[in-house]
Amino acid sequence: MNIVIVGNGVAGITAARIIKEKDPKSNVSVYTEENHHYYPRPRLYDILSGKAEPLDIYMFNEEWYAKKGIKVNLNKRVLRIEAEKKELLLEDNSIIHFDKLLLANGASSFVPPIKGSEKKGTFTLRSIKDALIIKKYTKKTKKSIVIGGGLLGLEFASSLRTLGQQVTVVELFSRLLPRQLDQDGSKLLNDRISSQGINIFLGAKTTEIIGGQNVSGILLDSGQKISGDLVLISAGVRPNITLASKSGIKVNRGVLVDQHLKTSTDNVYAAGDITEFEGKLYGIIPAAIDQANIAAVNMLENEQKIYNSTIPTSTLKVVGIDLTSMGIVNPEEKKYEEIKRIDTQNSIYKKLVLEKGKIVGAILLGDRKGVTSITKLMAQKTDITKYKEEILNDDFNYKKIGDLT
Repeated sequence: MNIVIVGNGVAGITAARIIKEKDPKSNVSVYTEENHHYYPRPRLYDILSGKAEPLDIYMFNEEWYAKKGIKVNLNKRVLRIEAEKKELLLEDNSIIHFDKLLLANGASSFVPPIKGSEKKGTFTLRSIKDALIIKKYTKKTKKSIVIGGGLLGLEFASSLRTLGQQVTVVELFSRLLPRQLDQDGSKLLNDRISSQGINIFLGAKTTEIIGGQNVSGILLDSGQKISGDLVLISAGVRPNITLASKSGIKVNRGVLVDQHLKTSTDNVYAAGDITEFEGKLYGIIPAAIDQANIAAVNMLENEQKIYNSTIPTSTLKVVGIDLTSMGIVNPEEKKYEEIKRIDTQNSIYKKLVLEKGKIVGAILLGDRKGVTSITKLMAQKTDITKYKEEILNDDFNYKKIGDLT
């Protein structure tokens, strides 16, 4: 079996590893436009801040790929898929044959239609190359503006602050991390970030990036101007659907897949940020891993495993604060019950969302204790009704709820 994977992000490399483990005799080759081996994208802020070099954030070294028998072809751009011939056409005119193909070529930074976004000093950050360019540019700047108060936007703001920049974050929504936090959690995080010397504007829309050839600041819809000589746009991503679309594979916002992660074209599958499943674009690492696992098995065993969905989960540090957010965190219907614990002095916020006594969502900000147990209780759909008054206490013993092994 000759399996070709386009893209060397978390979905592509996870699938490659699983395929080789299940079928060591299969030939697995990966083609990517990147000139670096797979690295977790959240680690880009370490490159930007100068805390790490590119090699430091690689997930695996050359020896690992050689041992697994995975051939990664860097700096190789795929121009077209000839599905009927089972061939890829590369930019260097090479033709690659496949028996099965996995599209895992991810997404690219989204730049909103902001006037002046072409000015020198305006950046997006999606790759090691981007991080290195921005880091170099900060040597001649003092004030940086980050448009977007999402997970990566806040980390990039913190990294720029580490580099000695005066930093302002402008968020369109009325609170930070609108997908991962509620109003209370966002307020606590906002206070913590502000204490680090980062200015935050909420509910503010950027209408123009101002300046001559170089950036000198931004104009908000309120008419207020914010000065800055570097603008970093962190406004989300869009799936890289061009290759699939021009190759005749059905796309919408992403590449359309069925429950087997198969595209509209025979022998072609998709996983990760590029995929659209039942109208959803997940754009998160847990979904990329789930989809890669299922696509890998189905490519080998002719569609045995079914993908249903992935519970939205984020577990990482935001400006030095541990954050786990999963499931429904901003319920709007009355059928949900919320349990909260707030410790403003220690920047700790915990919240569980219950439906009929079962955990369907959680926010754990500033304290990782209980993350593993709560995740298991959520997965097992355990009724925690009789423990809801104490479950968020520091000294709560999760073992008394039941089998959490």
